[in-house]
Amino acid sequence: MELKKISDYEWEIPRSSGMKVPARIYASEKLVEKIKQDRTLMQAANVAWLQGIQKFSYGTT
Repeated sequence: MELKKISDYEWEIPRSSGMKVPARIYASEKLVEKIKQDRTLMQAANVAWLQGIQKFSYGTT
């Protein structure tokens, strides 16, 4: 899954097929390496598919 660095603590999963909005993750680079190994990014992307979502799907750790 593509993950773009926006700033030191802000990351984005760009909008892709089916996603209504991009997903934003707020975490340190060290923590991002850990969450790449679990379902956090997938869950944030899944929320971005929900009907009625506006602007972003947000994930904080």
